[in-house]
Amino acid sequence: MTLWIVMAVLAAAVSLTVLVPLFRSGRGALAMADQEVSVYRDQLGELDRDLERGVIAPAEAEAARTEIARRLIRADGARQTVRSSQSETPRRVAAATAVVAMPLLALGLYVSLGNPGLPDAPLAARLAAPPEQQDIAVLVAKVERHLAANPDDLQGWRVLAPIYVRSGNFDAAAEAFRNIVRIAGSSATTEGDLGEAILRGSGGAITAEAQAAFERALKDDPKDVRARFYLALADAQAGRPEEAATALRALIAEAPPGATWTNGMREMLAEIEGAGPDTAVASTQPGPTAADIEAAGGMSSGDRTTMIEGMVAQLAARLQSEPEDAEGWARLVRSYMVLGRPDDARAALDEARSALAGAADKLALVENEARATGLIQ
Repeated sequence: MTLWIVMAVLAAAVSLTVLVPLFRSGRGALAMADQEVSVYRDQLGELDRDLERGVIAPAEAEAARTEIARRLIRADGARQTVRSSQSETPRRVAAATAVVAMPLLALGLYVSLGNPGLPDAPLAARLAAPPEQQDIAVLVAKVERHLAANPDDLQGWRVLAPIYVRSGNFDAAAEAFRNIVRIAGSSATTEGDLGEAILRGSGGAITAEAQAAFERALKDDPKDVRARFYLALADAQAGRPEEAATALRALIAEAPPGATWTNGMREMLAEIEGAGPDTAVASTQPGPTAADIEAAGGMSSGDRTTMIEGMVAQLAARLQSEPEDAEGWARLVRSYMVLGRPDDARAALDEARSALAGAADKLALVENEARATGLIQ
């Protein structure tokens, strides 16, 4: 009911906005015409008085009277024209049409484009609904509002952090992990999550803050595979290939027999040592695939994905200095698609197109890989 009252008030306001100028414009034009006729009549009267007082000669008075009369006739004709064009009947018809048609038009548009039967859905009611009836954005808004008032609620930050990661909001995820560390203290898992969120937010570059987080994780658990791998990656990015190679060899040596997730490490090690990936190990794949991820049974699902993402980050970093490597771009596109990151895959394809613009055969290799993964048609 309230909605219809509001709509009626708005319709009346709009109608008045149109009608008031309509009436005013007619009255204004007629008033100006009447005033002009009155001025000329006053001039004729003043001329007769001047002639009686002898202020003006008869010949001059006659000439002036003729000119004023001519103007008076013209002004009176214009006034009659205004009166005929501003008759009451057309104006009332126009007014009635506007008053009736405009609300009907607005109502028709609302009925066709709107949804009159949709119940009210205020934000407060949506936030108060049971979780199973809320979408993820509403749930996130609810938790964020709660944390704004209760910043020390550990569980709230633990709920938000993985949601931010899955949605690609890595800066917010990093802030959530910082708060978890602040409240619950340091742990290998949380510090690793923090470092990885910072790394992904920086496009694969291990910043000083990310490295510090991985170092704290390693201090909490000296055997933490994720922290050790990312610190090796940090050494490689910082131009310390020997330290990176030593760390990778140790990880490979400690891996369970048959652990296929070491293939990516072997490939990275081969690149650091200057050898081709095919000579490093016979079973090395040309990049992380869905099979590699599923076969990495020696690690948890989270660690498995983390390891693969680290390999992908290393590949992306290398391609910045070796942009002519078409096979590398193809592997990067495929890897992003395997990880469920199509936006990153599309960005990598755009970079490859720019880098390989002058090499049609190499670019075709990358685009064929993009088609094979379903990224493009």
